[in-house]
Amino acid sequence: MIVFRKIRWKNFLSTGNSFTELFLDNYSTVLVSGNNGAGKSTMLDALAFVLYGKSFRGINVSKLANTVNDKDCVVEMEFYTNNHEYMVRRGLKPKIFEIYKDSKLVPQNATVKDYQGLLEDSILRMSYKAFCQVVILGSSNYIPFMKLPNKDRKTIVENLLDINIFSVMNSVLKIRAMENRDKLTLVNNKIDVMKSKISSHSNLIKRMEDKSKESVNNYKTEIDKTRDQLSSFSADLDKQKQSISFLIESISDKDSTFSKLSRAEKIDSQIKHNIKKVEKEIDFYRDNNSCPTCHQDITDSHKDSEISSKEVRLREFRDATSSISETIKEVEDRVGKINEISNKVVDLEDTVSEIASNISACTKYIVKMEGSIQDVSRDREDLDSERTNLIEMESEYKEFDGKRIELVDQRTDLEMVAKMLRDSGIKSKIISYYLPIMNNVINKYLSDMNFFCQFSLDENFDETIKSRYRDDFTYHNFSEGERLRIDLSLLLAWREVARMKNSVNCNLLILDEVFDSSLDAVGTEEFFKILGGMGRKTNIFVITHKSDQLVDKFENNLHFVKKGNFSQVSFRMHKDED
Repeated sequence: MIVFRKIRWKNFLSTGNSFTELFLDNYSTVLVSGNNGAGKSTMLDALAFVLYGKSFRGINVSKLANTVNDKDCVVEMEFYTNNHEYMVRRGLKPKIFEIYKDSKLVPQNATVKDYQGLLEDSILRMSYKAFCQVVILGSSNYIPFMKLPNKDRKTIVENLLDINIFSVMNSVLKIRAMENRDKLTLVNNKIDVMKSKISSHSNLIKRMEDKSKESVNNYKTEIDKTRDQLSSFSADLDKQKQSISFLIESISDKDSTFSKLSRAEKIDSQIKHNIKKVEKEIDFYRDNNSCPTCHQDITDSHKDSEISSKEVRLREFRDATSSISETIKEVEDRVGKINEISNKVVDLEDTVSEIASNISACTKYIVKMEGSIQDVSRDREDLDSERTNLIEMESEYKEFDGKRIELVDQRTDLEMVAKMLRDSGIKSKIISYYLPIMNNVINKYLSDMNFFCQFSLDENFDETIKSRYRDDFTYHNFSEGERLRIDLSLLLAWREVARMKNSVNCNLLILDEVFDSSLDAVGTEEFFKILGGMGRKTNIFVITHKSDQLVDKFENNLHFVKKGNFSQVSFRMHKDED
């Protein structure tokens, strides 16, 4: 059971910089009163914020800090459970989230989400939805159980029956199943590798056993054949090299021929240049009667003389051109022959290279064959060692196969447990067992509130309500006041089931404006009788606007007032403590 002892807050909503403290376990019944906006419902938001990091009324968390001071917003809750004292501190500006167990800070080694999970799952053992169904019945942003979707109804009931542990177990099971699958995959892979190794090693041993003197002779035969080929290749290589030497010797004048051709072409070019020059001079004398430089007249006799002498030179140059052309042709014929022989040399050199490659291949093959002969001798010596290795491999294979069988058996067990942990398994059996009990408790409280009907929830948490001559109804067929009776009955029933299971059982019950709604005078009176019978271990807080009508029914009164910009609370005793 959780005993909520004290909550206090400052700079939270309309509260100022001084702590407002509420002792939650001092009185059985406490009336919470005050005008609208005085801060009565602040305790609901403070509870939801400090325990779950939320606002009960749906206010954005960032808006919970008092807007006047706008810093140092802190809420602290002290409670007792599982033989330990706890204090939870949560704040804004700066952000704070701390859990203390027996005055020692619980380390936050993970994310805030995980830290919150520790608080909800391991300490409170109560989700926010379950908290709102068992601890608080509010008129603001409260969703009654009957208005929740079936999934949320199921979650709350599982929380109440303390069977959500099976969901946790299922999550753990999934992790173990995944680990089992990974291990099995790893072992199967190793087994496959071992099979391959054993097969390869067995083949190796067989080859080693098959190797014999005949194998060695075969290798030697191959070596002899290869040496014959090597001898043939070597002879052919020498022949080709001699041919190359002869051809190279036949073109020993290669450099001088190319040089001679270059000189002849140069002379031919110079002669042709001179011919053009003389022709140009002859054309000048033929076309001009005066000198363009000194402007003197050129006589015909002078012109004839110059033209005649230059024509003589022109004939000499043309004769020289004819002679040099014959020389060039002779040299070019020799160059063509040299190039033809050079190409033959290149072809022969390619042949030499191919022969050399064949010689190298033959040499390597001979070395390989000789190595194979050595391997045969060495394998004979190592055969016993390889057989020992094979025995070790087979032993290791059997060990992995044993692990595989163990993991397959484990997988079978996990699959069986998985079936048990499904919704149709253990949880279904437990829910089926407790459903009649829950329905009886719900109907008892409905009867106590003078609401005579037969209410039942099935295994899917769908309701059936029989009333008025046993006609079937749903929750939404009833009036607002009748639905409130059902909501109150469910709230009390869930607390009773929680008490029986000791799951989300706690001392605190808060009713927010329940008596301000559609509950009539008879229903109010009957409900107070029920509350009065809940005993001293239940601390009931009732928030209401009808404090003047209800004040005499409570031991203590928390009265909220607004002074300036801040809410304050005062305590008023109405009954003596027992």
